[in-house]
Amino acid sequence: MNMKLHILLLLSVTTLSWSQRDLSQRMDVQTGPELQLDYQSGTKQSNPVDSFMYFLPLISPIGISVETDPGTTFAANITSWKRTQEGKTIYVECDFDVTGKGKYAAVYDSGEMIGKRLKRETDLKKVKEITKMLEWIRLSSACLGRIEAVGKTVNGEVQMDEVVISFNRDKSQSPVEVSMYDIPNKKGQFLYANRRNAHIARINSLTFKRTDSGTPQMSVEIASLKKAKDKEGFLSHLTAMIANILSTSTAVAPVGNSTMLDFGTALYEKQSEFTFPKATNIKNM
Repeated sequence: MNMKLHILLLLSVTTLSWSQRDLSQRMDVQTGPELQLDYQSGTKQSNPVDSFMYFLPLISPIGISVETDPGTTFAANITSWKRTQEGKTIYVECDFDVTGKGKYAAVYDSGEMIGKRLKRETDLKKVKEITKMLEWIRLSSACLGRIEAVGKTVNGEVQMDEVVISFNRDKSQSPVEVSMYDIPNKKGQFLYANRRNAHIARINSLTFKRTDSGTPQMSVEIASLKKAKDKEGFLSHLTAMIANILSTSTAVAPVGNSTMLDFGTALYEKQSEFTFPKATNIKNM
């Protein structure tokens, strides 16, 4: 199986968890955080980045904890709004900025990750190694992003069919990175302590699509793919290009997919706020 397809599969069975102190101040027992949307650049109003990215815990049940420095100031805001229509097709395009600095890393629970992966194997004795295990997702710097949604009106109601979130607006380098590793079978055990072959992928975009039957799908565009100790360069970009050509979409949890389509509708209607459904799989709440 190619590298990008592994990343897609891992993203479809993982979740993001935020610090208890921050989220407990912004959500009640029924819902997730509420985003404030004013569609202006340079505004003093902004959303903590964990609220802005809250759709991530909605796509899967694997637990994660977050590591931040006390002085971390990452915050996000929608900075522009453009809506168009061509025939029955409607479009909305909104830029977003993640400003600030610091450390922000979501670290996946290795025990849950390994256990879920091994459940897919029918004969563990024959498994020599489990590969491309997701270790963490991190935001390494400020971000210029864009959200694009395409849909139509059905009986007077907006129905979004596709939402794309890009982290590399205007050809900037995406600061969203994913770390992966392999675990060999040692005496019948697969232990995180024995992990090896660490790789890092830089993610350009995530795409969510409506489906009327079956499991919804998400696709990922990779900017680069390299060994953790290597520098990013021509070879890492070429590897990502090949992976993008060869890979296919992967399944995501319905609640995460529908949330992103609903978010696209909220942006199209220029709503002033958007409330996420509560993610029941956050570990440290």
